[in-house]
Amino acid sequence: MKIRVIIYLTGLILLAAGITAVAEENKFKPLNEKEFQKLSTDFNKGKDCIYSHSINDWVLLDDQSLIIYAPTKNRPYYVKLNMRSIDLKFAYRIGFYSRFDDRICPYGGNALFIDGERHTIRAIKKLDKTTAKQLIAFKKKKSTRP
Repeated sequence: MKIRVIIYLTGLILLAAGITAVAEENKFKPLNEKEFQKLSTDFNKGKDCIYSHSINDWVLLDDQSLIIYAPTKNRPYYVKLNMRSIDLKFAYRIGFYSRFDDRICPYGGNALFIDGERHTIRAIKKLDKTTAKQLIAFKKKKSTRP
């Protein structure tokens, strides 16, 4: 009987520790305007590449930048376009164009197609999950301000 109680209590403790670890992982420090500017200037120099067949989802940051997840939500990439696109805000589907192979890179004429218009890519930067969440939260907070 004592062994069952000990096993039961151990299981509860492990469950509580797991829930706490998940809650801690979902916490992140919000960005202020200065930190956002510093990050965005660094990201605008990104030269990473993404395989187009691995792109799974995307989140709009503004009319010139977005976060692309490839192949899962655990692998976010910051993507900056050369020109602003009003259509990006209302697009429910975007296409990717690669000139030579299956890789989307910020050089070589690779682009996004939004409602039939071609928008070349200026920068791609691989992010960690926390930074991606911070950018999304900052943009949401900024867009909801009066």
